[in-house]
This record gives sequence, structure tokens and C-alpha cells, in this order.
Amino acid sequence: MSLEVNILTEFFGIKNYEVEKVIKDNNDKKIVLEMSRCCSCYCSKCGTVSGKRYDSSYQEFLIGTLNARAVYARTKVYRVRCPFHGIVTEHHGISEGKKRYTKEVGSLVVHFTEKLDNKAVGKLLGISESTVYRIDTDELAQMQERYLKDLPQPQRLGVDEISYKRRHNYASVVYDFDASKVLWLEDGRSRISLEQSYDTLDGALKNVKTVAMDFWKAFENATKKKLPKAKIVYDRFHLSRLLSRVVDDERRLYQKQLEPEERKFIKRDLRWVLLKREQNLTHKNRMCLQDLKDSNNRLYEMYLLKESFLAIFSTDYSVSQARKLLFAWIREVLLSGFEVFKRFAKSVLKRMRQILHWFVEPISNAKAEGINNVIKTLLKRAYGYKNFHYLRMKILQKCGALMNYVTHSF
Repeated sequence: MSLEVNILTEFFGIKNYEVEKVIKDNNDKKIVLEMSRCCSCYCSKCGTVSGKRYDSSYQEFLIGTLNARAVYARTKVYRVRCPFHGIVTEHHGISEGKKRYTKEVGSLVVHFTEKLDNKAVGKLLGISESTVYRIDTDELAQMQERYLKDLPQPQRLGVDEISYKRRHNYASVVYDFDASKVLWLEDGRSRISLEQSYDTLDGALKNVKTVAMDFWKAFENATKKKLPKAKIVYDRFHLSRLLSRVVDDERRLYQKQLEPEERKFIKRDLRWVLLKREQNLTHKNRMCLQDLKDSNNRLYEMYLLKESFLAIFSTDYSVSQARKLLFAWIREVLLSGFEVFKRFAKSVLKRMRQILHWFVEPISNAKAEGINNVIKTLLKRAYGYKNFHYLRMKILQKCGALMNYVTHSF
């Protein structure tokens, strides 16, 4: 075997060809290897060897990169007369189907685009950004087909939404809680969007026992319809975030009754103290709280209400114990003078069953928030995505299991 043939085989994965000429194109910043086939032609449909060539055309295939220059193979591709299929294009063995790049190049692009944006990958490989996009789209679509045929079967799910574009463009995200991987996402955050996700994942969801979500009613309705046996658990951290907003709203209402100096003091010195958990308070924070207790019982009472509610979820209570404590807290709030707290307490009462599920299956959407941060980084890296289907494949590539189906590893 000649050195040229050996290089083609070992470094570019091309067999049965030999290099006749190497052309360095400085204008297009690429290297072209003119090659010729050194074996018989055969039908691309049935593999029958045929010596009868009909006609030919020169074609170029992207086969790799060298020093940030794209390497192309230029060769004659023949049409042959097959005794079974008539005139067909020969199986040239460089790429699959009508693709103009090799399998190795496709895998290389997918590995690079997992870490970098398309423009950066184009500069590294010496090809255009649009070529990177086309290769990446084709390869990810094939990987997605294999992924959908071999879906994992989780027992615990998380459901959340992610904003992927301005003007309230959201996507519904379903992820595997235990694996911390995105399973699927659909455009929109409506009941229909989540139902479409469940339909896509249909066969993989037969073992689902628990679904964690926030208070969004559309997600709850879709889950009850498609996964009637699954236990819905409201996210503890979402509850905590809602309660923080309640505290902030109550503080603002109270501030309106004060003189400008007192209002400024509370907003500047007490706002973040009221939102902090007791175990996270610094010595200075505790001194502020002590002053608040001595001078302003109303705000201090509000702080205690917040802490007593969150303390219920920080202790290993049984369902019956938690129910008693929550009812006692709701009763205390309804007898207080905090109007925003009262609305929150009524909301908790309305959703008591799902909230109590947390004491049986303590899972939350905290992992979803971490995944959302990765998705936001992905969006920033690409300066947004116009094509939602491409966005979904990129999220499954970065935050899902799509890379398990890549055809070649580096």
C-alpha cells in the first residue's frame, strides 16, 4: 500500500482510492486532493459489481481539516448500468447517500459544536458558518431519530419552562430527574405543548411515578391527562420563591404608610434581611432583626411567618404532621392583617394535596433551574436561535443524551 493510500485510509477513513494530485487553493483557503478509484464500480442499491460505466461527473467531498484549512477530495463519480436497477449512481464509499462530507467530518463537527458556536467551529475547520450549520443539522437530526427509538425509561420527571426568545417565547421542557438530562421540549408552555412532549415520549413514560413542577395549571392538567397514575409534586423552591415575592409585596405596602426617611431605611437596610433564611443571616443581619423586633413588630411578625412556613419543608415530617402544621400556619395567616399573605395561604390550601406529596417524594425542580442556566448559556453563545427544531436538537445535544448516539468519538 502506497503512502498516499495509507494516509487516506488511516487519517480520512477513505478506502479504494489513490491521490493523483494535491492542490492548495489559497483563494478559498482549502486543500484539494484529486483522487481516482482503484477498484471496480458497483451499484449503490444492491452492491452488484458492474464494469459498465454510463457517464461521470466530478464531485468534491469534505473529508477533513489541516491547519485550519478544509481538505476536500475531488473525484469522478460514475453512473453504472446495473442488471437489476438499470442506470444508478455508483457507491463511491466516501460519504453516505447524497452527503458531500464524510462520516468522520460529521462526527467532528458535532463534537465541536457541543462546546463552541458555529462561527468558531467554522474558523477551526476552515469552512463557512453555513456549512457548519448544514452538517450539524443533518447529523443531529440522524442522532435524534436513533435517540427517539431508544429512549430511557425514567421513574421521576421534572417539568419546567424556559424562555428562549424575547416577547414571551417559551418552551416546555421535560427532563429525567435522576439522570439530570433533558428528555424533550416543545414550543410553548401551554397544556397542548406539554401533551405533545408526553406523546413524543409516550413509550418511555410507562414507569413514571412522580412529576415535579411549579404551580402552572396548564402543566398540571396535561400531566393528569397523559400520566394519570403519576404523583404530582409541587416544587419546594418555587414555593419559597413565591413566598419571597409575598414578603416583598407586603413590605412595599407597609412602606407606603411611612415617612420618607423610615421608608428609605427599610428599603436600604431591611429588604434583603427579610428575604434571607435564618440560618443564612450574618451577625450584622441578626442585629438588624433584633432592632426590628424591638421597634417594629409588624415587619418582624411577617418575617416569623415566612420562616415558620419554610421550616415545615426543612424538617423530616410525616404527611399527617405536615398537614397539621400547614393548616395551623394557614389559620394564623388568615387571622393576621397581612392581605398578600392571605392570598398566598388560600393558594396553598387549594393545592394542599400536591404540596403534601413532597413529604412522600421530596423532589424539586432545583435540577431544572440548573439545566435552564446551561440552556441560557447555550442561547447566549449562539446569540439566539431562529429555528426551534434546531434549538431543540442543540439542547438535547448539550443537556440531553443525544451525544450518546454520535457515530464516531474523538
